[in-house]
Amino acid sequence: MTRGSGTLEHTADLGLWVRADSLAGLFAEAPAALAELMVSGPRDGELAWLPVSFTGVDYAELLVQLLSEVVYLWDAEGLLTVAAKVAEITPGTLEARLGVIPADFRRHQPNEPVKAVTYHDASVEPEGSGGWRAKVILDV
Repeated sequence: MTRGSGTLEHTADLGLWVRADSLAGLFAEAPAALAELMVSGPRDGELAWLPVSFTGVDYAELLVQLLSEVVYLWDAEGLLTVAAKVAEITPGTLEARLGVIPADFRRHQPNEPVKAVTYHDASVEPEGSGGWRAKVILDV
């Protein structure tokens, strides 16, 4: 199983998929994949770790909440997510930390203006080879 991420065609929106070898790895990879889609530029700088905690009915809802936080941090707080660490994940809870750096608009350029991460067609599923795959639709 190889890790990866990419985009999907979707009418008037944009889809994002992420793959990883483990469920925790998937939730650690997805925030940086979304941030890379949203913003180009270097990911160096003084890293701060922000704790996040979510509850939901399933993994898909937890992922939408996590990625929505990435969008919020960029838009409202001027913080670019560059990493994530998962402390605990169950079908109904997620405890993690997001690694962020301050936005520097001389170095960080917007790519895709993501307005929201939607619940429409969101999924987090195991793959046959032992890995995990997630898909979300972004309102751009």
